[in-house]
Amino acid sequence: MDLDFFQQHDIWAFTPEYSHGMGEVTRVIVSAGEDKILPMTMRSFRNNLCRFYSIDYYSMRRKYGQIIGSVNCVPIPISSTKIFIQLKVRSPRVRNDCAMGYVDIASISHLGESRDKSKTEIVFKDERKLEVIWGVATVKKHIKNARLVLDHYRNEKGLDAYPEELERLYSNLDKPATKGDIVILAREILTIKNSLKEHENRL
Repeated sequence: MDLDFFQQHDIWAFTPEYSHGMGEVTRVIVSAGEDKILPMTMRSFRNNLCRFYSIDYYSMRRKYGQIIGSVNCVPIPISSTKIFIQLKVRSPRVRNDCAMGYVDIASISHLGESRDKSKTEIVFKDERKLEVIWGVATVKKHIKNARLVLDHYRNEKGLDAYPEELERLYSNLDKPATKGDIVILAREILTIKNSLKEHENRL
C-alpha cells in the first residue's frame, strides 16, 4: 500500500466489508469526497496506518489496555486530537474474518438509536451514517474509554506545556521528520488556529 494515502486523506473511519468479485475489502470514510474501497483486509489497513504513524500496535494495546481494564477494543490514539475507537460493524461470515471497524471520535456529530435497540447509528459531522451492531450504551462506553486513553496520551506527551508533536519534534531535531510527523504537526497547528479563531469570535 502507498502510505501517502494517509497524508492525502483525513480518515474518519475504516471498516471491513465483503465485496462481490473482490472478497474482503476495507471501506475508508474520509472527511472530503467519496468513501474509498481498498482491496485489503481491515487488519492490513490498520497495520499500514500504524506503520505510517510509527505506532507499535501490540505494545500500545497492552499499555492502554491497562487503563481501560481490557486488551479488547483498545482505542488507537494518533495525536492529541485524533483517536480511533473499535466498534462492531458486521457479523463475520467466516471464522477469523474481522467484525470490528474503527471510528475517529472527533468525526462523530451524534449517536442515533436504531429501531433495533441492539444497533446504533454513528452520525458523522457531514450527516453520513454508519450502523454499528451495538446498543447506544455500549458505544458510549467505548467513547468514554477513548477519552480516558486520550487524556493519558496527552499527559504522557506533556501537552500541558506544549502541543505534543511540537514537543516531540523539538527533542528530535537531529533526526529527519517522517511524513507522519509532518501530517500530525499540520493538524496540531490547524487545531490551535481554529481554537484561536473561536476565541476571537467570542470576544
